[in-house]
Amino acid sequence: MEQAILQFFESIRCPALTYFFGFFSLFGEPTVFAVVVILVYWLANARTGEQLALSALTSLPVNVALKLVVARPRPYAAGAVSRLDVDTPLFSTVGLGDKVSFPSGHSQCAANYLCGVSARARRTWVWAIASGFTLLVMCSRLYFGVHYPTDVLLGAFLGIVIAVCWELIYTRAHGARLPIACGAAILALALAPLFPETDYMQAAGLLAGAALALSAEDFCPAPKDVPFPRRLWRIPVGILFAGGAFALTFAFPDAPAWELVGWFLVAFAAVLPARRLFYLLKI
Repeated sequence: MEQAILQFFESIRCPALTYFFGFFSLFGEPTVFAVVVILVYWLANARTGEQLALSALTSLPVNVALKLVVARPRPYAAGAVSRLDVDTPLFSTVGLGDKVSFPSGHSQCAANYLCGVSARARRTWVWAIASGFTLLVMCSRLYFGVHYPTDVLLGAFLGIVIAVCWELIYTRAHGARLPIACGAAILALALAPLFPETDYMQAAGLLAGAALALSAEDFCPAPKDVPFPRRLWRIPVGILFAGGAFALTFAFPDAPAWELVGWFLVAFAAVLPARRLFYLLKI
């Protein structure tokens, strides 16, 4: 059944659909959502950005850990279907790990983020658009031959479950949100010796850095509510800190443990130092 579905998507491949599904696959990239979330946190609504960030950063190590434990070969690696090779600076199907098919990270990331946005918006039309968008991200992974249907279904399910859990935490146990985030970060760090691969170390480092920074930020005065054009100055200031921390990672040894340290610093810098400077500069 799964192979038949994959072969159907393989049979309809054409340049127009490749661009179409490439667009939606791009928006399943964690990096894209990370940029959107941090801009929401800096510019629009810190509470919403905080919730979306913690939801996504909790989801990420769960996804990576499951991939490494299950070690399911991708469809093209198992001979079920051919892979459609696309290699651009923003989106690529080349160089993927051959045994990390289950669950789909793109589907989980898209479902997690869009479910979180929909839960905050509480509008039927937002739910409808988010559902359609998530479905197209899932289909894009089948179209390119990099995931099985069960990979994308479970990925989307996990993303939604984690987003719903964080929505319940924020609406019913708001005071416990940061202790819960720190607990999740401690668990992710404790499991790091079991998953010494780079992807897991990056995910654990991001979660730990964000959880610690948000916990400290909670005790600091919030930046002033200034006109939106003035808030745009937060982008270069924020990039100065987060980008500086990211640049620092290139000086670290090429080892998974240093990936954890580096991405911890990136997440921490994007939250606490950046927001403190927003406050001091009154932007």
